[in-house]
Amino acid sequence: MDVVTMLVMSLAAAAAAAGFLAVEWRILRNPALLLWSAGFATIVLGCSLSPVRAASFLVGVWFANGLLVVAHLLFLFGTARFTGRRVAPLWWGLLLAWTGLLLLPAGIDPTPAFAMTNSGLVALAALRAAHLLLSRAGTPFPERTAASDALGAVFLAHGTFYAVKALLVPVPGAFVSLVGFKGVLIQVSLFEGILVEMLLALLMAAAVRRRREEAMTALAERDPLTGAFNRRAFESRAAEALRDMAAGRQSGALLLLDVDRFKTVNDSFGHAVGDRILVALTGVLEACLPRHAILARLGGDEFVILVPGLDEAAASALGAAIRDRMARESSRGLPTGATVSLGAALFSGGPGGLDTLMALADTALYEAKAHGRDRLQARRLEPPAERVPDRSGPGAATHMSAQGGCCA
Repeated sequence: MDVVTMLVMSLAAAAAAAGFLAVEWRILRNPALLLWSAGFATIVLGCSLSPVRAASFLVGVWFANGLLVVAHLLFLFGTARFTGRRVAPLWWGLLLAWTGLLLLPAGIDPTPAFAMTNSGLVALAALRAAHLLLSRAGTPFPERTAASDALGAVFLAHGTFYAVKALLVPVPGAFVSLVGFKGVLIQVSLFEGILVEMLLALLMAAAVRRRREEAMTALAERDPLTGAFNRRAFESRAAEALRDMAAGRQSGALLLLDVDRFKTVNDSFGHAVGDRILVALTGVLEACLPRHAILARLGGDEFVILVPGLDEAAASALGAAIRDRMARESSRGLPTGATVSLGAALFSGGPGGLDTLMALADTALYEAKAHGRDRLQARRLEPPAERVPDRSGPGAATHMSAQGGCCA
């Protein structure tokens, strides 16, 4: 395929990408899409100016290739908006290096300097965008998805290609003429550009759409005040976890807890203070619970936790840790202290149903309140008894009992 045809294809791909992302922005209203669309539009302008390079080196070569650097800086800042990570405005200073090429003496061939500088600047911007998407260091990027990882991988490959391209410029025959569009690297670069333009546009839109889907899911599953799961999400996840635990005959505990005298706090200090206590309690629970625990706010000041593998001693230690940490948190910046009471339904050898565990934990919580609050009360759910002969008649009987216990 000749170079002119590839240039036209690159221009068409960039124009399609700019239009596609602009339409996506109108639908999703994510600022990153607008910046990315502007980047592709800039590439379209640069490709449109390339044919005049024979008549005007300044416009067709320096300005047109400078727009490629501008486009990648727009990609970089769009990625920064998407990830929520900060990129210093000093990155626009890369354009000063490109402007400095105008100071080259008129008697020398500018091809190597222009090619190496252009490739190097594009590589820097693309690799920084890849780092924003793929790095786990620094400011967290919790919305990472397969689409955002794929976008980061394309930026990484694209940046690596341009870094290698910059290093290959001095190789004889690699760049023959920027004005005449001659040289192996120019042809390979045009082909790579067409491929990357299509991949970037599709993955940019996919990453934003995936984030929107996850945000909608979070709205349906998360409590808007605390960020914990809501009742519906908890019931779904807990039922699945209990099935897995039953299959492995695993022990564990379901805990119900609430804030002591929460209604009095709301009545005395207002609902704003009550909300702050609930948010603080959620933070305490997330800090104290193991990663595999399932936490939800059922409503009001009532929370529920399912913790696989938790025995009575571990439940007692967890309850003490929650109460101690809550006491410390509530003493900072709140007009009143807050304590919590917990009821635990312990099981071993496979749990019963979720409703059974909730009822048992609720009974234990009521007992904790009756014994003075600010404590954990535990009750054990006994597994079904094995079938034994019944001398009084045919058949066999099974039973399930709840045995009380107390963990201070």
